[in-house]
Amino acid sequence: MKQHLCFTGGEPLMLTGQMASVGIYNELHRQGNLPSSMTFETNGTQKLREPFIEWATSIPQEVFFSCSPKLWSVSGEKPEKAIKPEIVAEYKKASNKGQLKFVVGSDEREWTELESVVDKFRSAGVDWPVWIMPTGAREEEQTTTAGKVAEKAFKRGYNVAARVHVYLFGNAIGT
Repeated sequence: MKQHLCFTGGEPLMLTGQMASVGIYNELHRQGNLPSSMTFETNGTQKLREPFIEWATSIPQEVFFSCSPKLWSVSGEKPEKAIKPEIVAEYKKASNKGQLKFVVGSDEREWTELESVVDKFRSAGVDWPVWIMPTGAREEEQTTTAGKVAEKAFKRGYNVAARVHVYLFGNAIGT
């Protein structure tokens, strides 16, 4: 059976996270329990260090980056802090496999910002697929906008995914 390893929670590509990921991989290798692929769920703001890039390009497993930049109109995070297409473009030195993932509602200003941000990533050479997830910390909030969000996403050629943890656990801390 093939296994997949996902590094998530907080920000796994902070410097200590990069070093820890390599250490975890080495321990799994020692145990003879390596995964067939790995995903790093990141906000796309952390620069990859050379030892991590060297490691990622030297192993046979697929390394996949799932980048979820935060939009100002949705999260309130300032774009100069949250939107780093030049950093995500550098991830391609470690692996060309990845996706951009955004949480968006049905408000047109969110979609206007999204299009601008996607253009910045495309201009930086990040050609990964775009996935859209509806806003909402509670199931009722997501259900209200999910259809409209999906329709807008499909019209733009984007993919749509549910934020399953909201349906399973609600707005609980730690999910």
